[in-house]
Amino acid sequence: MCRITREGRFAYANAALGRLLGYTVDELGALDVDRAVFANPDDRARVVEACRRGEPTCAVRWCARDGRRIELELHGSVTEDGGLDASVLELGGADQRVAEHARTIQLLDTVVRQIPAIYWVLDRELRILRSGGTIAEMLGLTPGQYHGLTLQEMQERDPSSNDPVDSARRALAGEVVSIESEFRGRHLATTVSPHRVGDEIRGVIGTCVDVTAARALERRLAEARRAETERTAEILDYVVRQIPAIYWIVDAELRIVRSGGAAAEIVGYASGTYLGKRLDEVRRRDPPAVDPVENHERALAGETVRYETEYRGRQLAITLSPHQLDGARAVIGTCIDVTASRALERRMVDAQRAESLGVLAGGLAHDFNNLLVAILGNVDLGLREVQSHAPGYTALENIRHAGLRAAELTNQLLAYAGRGGVSTSRVIASPVVHELLRISRPTFPETLRFEVGLPEALAVRGDAAQFRQVLMNLINNARDAIGHNPGTIAIRGELVRHRGEPAPDDIVTAPPGNYALIEIADDGTGIDRDTRRRIFEPFFTTKPTGHGLGLAAVLGIVRSHGGGMRLISSPGAGARFQVLWPATTTPVSQPVVTPPTERTILVVDDEDLVRDVVARMVQDLGYATVTASDGKRALELVDEHAIDAVLVDLTMPRMSGADVIIALRAKRPEIRIVLCTGYDRDRKGPVDADAYLAKPFRLEALEQTLAKLLG
Repeated sequence: MCRITREGRFAYANAALGRLLGYTVDELGALDVDRAVFANPDDRARVVEACRRGEPTCAVRWCARDGRRIELELHGSVTEDGGLDASVLELGGADQRVAEHARTIQLLDTVVRQIPAIYWVLDRELRILRSGGTIAEMLGLTPGQYHGLTLQEMQERDPSSNDPVDSARRALAGEVVSIESEFRGRHLATTVSPHRVGDEIRGVIGTCVDVTAARALERRLAEARRAETERTAEILDYVVRQIPAIYWIVDAELRIVRSGGAAAEIVGYASGTYLGKRLDEVRRRDPPAVDPVENHERALAGETVRYETEYRGRQLAITLSPHQLDGARAVIGTCIDVTASRALERRMVDAQRAESLGVLAGGLAHDFNNLLVAILGNVDLGLREVQSHAPGYTALENIRHAGLRAAELTNQLLAYAGRGGVSTSRVIASPVVHELLRISRPTFPETLRFEVGLPEALAVRGDAAQFRQVLMNLINNARDAIGHNPGTIAIRGELVRHRGEPAPDDIVTAPPGNYALIEIADDGTGIDRDTRRRIFEPFFTTKPTGHGLGLAAVLGIVRSHGGGMRLISSPGAGARFQVLWPATTTPVSQPVVTPPTERTILVVDDEDLVRDVVARMVQDLGYATVTASDGKRALELVDEHAIDAVLVDLTMPRMSGADVIIALRAKRPEIRIVLCTGYDRDRKGPVDADAYLAKPFRLEALEQTLAKLLG
């Protein structure tokens, strides 16, 4: 190996070159290379030019001291000052193998350039013997620029961010070292390994890959991931706001490090209000119903904690889960506002309880009504047969009055159950209200004032008697709420279009449609939440006296008419009961009453006592009767007899009254049918009957109904 200066002198030559040419190393340093060594004085310039073109291997002839001309292969690189670093190999024999080795190195150098990468070889003194690859492209250095220098000398001239001397020494000790460093503005990944020949470490081999672009790409990807994470967090925050919910993260010291969501909407303050605060500080400032510190400590210990609590007037469902924050223990918490859903659940429980009570009340009322039919029917028949001055007449009258009072109570039970029969007529609200106030005014305290604001044309569709009952019960309830204190009951009404959407104050939500909204408001003591939940239950009352059926009946009647009801009240603010009653603008035609004629009536009822008394009542009115205990027998009798009208009970086993009516319409469309019931146990809904008689009915009502149908 040698280094030739720009002036054509040997700056460095090893002993092997001296032996090849027949000189000592000192003698070589005194030679003029172009005249004494190169057989052709122009060869040195040719080799330098070839190296600059990227063709570092050239065949040349050199002159030995004894006059021999030696065929050599020179592998060189141009130094920074225009000189030449070269490895010289004699061609032929062993030197031929060496030349092949040199060509292999040249091929390797070409491959390394494609990576792109750099390699270098150091001796045990850490002197740079050889280097190659994309040195110029990567680092802006001339190939061979640092050949012959030690790493320490190179570091002093051209510092790297990591000291290469330490890594090379570790490689000399047998270690493979991988480091990354900044050098000349490039990011380099370097591997330094021991150069072994057999068991001997002769030096160090190093490779260096330019990873500047890769690290820049990694940084861009990391920035993109951070940006995407921030966008995801922003989207998540929007999503959480829509739920609505709140989320937060606390570290191992229970300090809030992140929060977001609909905090302002749910709890009334911005999500970052307590950012950086410890939970015990938050607890002292704004105490919740349940201690958050203990639950967060359980989550820090690895437990997932779920609980509900009241906070700032809201019902909140909270979940706390273990979390990792930068490798440390943390807790992530979520909080969902379940105030509306819990209120809905309470309403559903109330509705189920009311439904159960309604089934019980309706069943009892139905059975009691059947007894009242027999009692009142027999009393009416007895009164028709006994003279007013005869013994026993007064007793029969008293029985009749007691029976009618009992019928009123059963009707209220049926109204609460929402399964009583409903007759349909057009009722104008204003005259009904004024009539009720005129009749009941003497029973009200003189300090009580009324304000009535009802449109004259406001009309409802439904049962007139039940409509009056709803208004009277609500007026009486308002009177009792005010008591003997001065106060005002306001009765207002308007025609509204309801979309069918539930409202927080709904007791019963009306389906979509047109309604007469009638509000009865008082300025009494108001109603608290617990009382509000039970006020419509049968037999529940806050009064010293009373049976607790008034508001229960109101709710049942409204429900059976397909309407809705709201209660707006709070302690000290009075109460506003709003009834949404189906509205109508079309009058319902009334049938013409004509005197009875001789006809045959079929009486169908599964109760023997009821069937017997109704048949005798019909006979007393001058009609012929045929009776049947069930629907199947009734259909047979229609085929056997010339039946003009049928009185049929709605609630019967095996074949209901509604099913009997359907079969009768198919068999005899012209036959007149009267539905007799006080309870729609199976909720059959509207049936195709010509008239309706609510049990228990009076003889006069039966007489008028048959006269209208058969006159």
